[in-house]
Amino acid sequence: MTPFVEPENSRSGPCRRAAAATEAGFTVAEVLVAAFLLAVALVALLASMTTAVTTVDAGRRSTTALFLAEQRMEDVRAFALSKAAGQGWANLSTASFPAEGYGAIASHPDYRRTVTVTDTPGGVADTKLVEVRVFYRQVTDAGTGPESSVVVTTTLANR
Repeated sequence: MTPFVEPENSRSGPCRRAAAATEAGFTVAEVLVAAFLLAVALVALLASMTTAVTTVDAGRRSTTALFLAEQRMEDVRAFALSKAAGQGWANLSTASFPAEGYGAIASHPDYRRTVTVTDTPGGVADTKLVEVRVFYRQVTDAGTGPESSVVVTTTLANR
């Protein structure tokens, strides 16, 4: 005697009901675990994006400070080569370029800069050591951070 086999297209019977019960979907525990893992991943992603934005801003500020230092160095060179009254090699000194405080540099209120000119550095005649330093504050999660600086130095020689 052969056992009873329910036809495939049958919608009722013990086999079909047992299969339907095992294919019902996810359990509450599985959904909670998946939601927890997704939440942890999103928090980690947001934390890394905050770090990335802070790092990009620090790079931007440093690049701007370098630009401002190079800009002032070009002003010093032009001053040294100028034939205008009160300018020229003989008048090139630290006093010729007074320190600029925060808010004094047009379009860059978050920066300040200083120029230092040293005559005959190392005892070498007809030379001047010029140092331009630009200061700025980094932005952190807690607000404004410590002051950082960029320094551009060159030696000028009288021709």
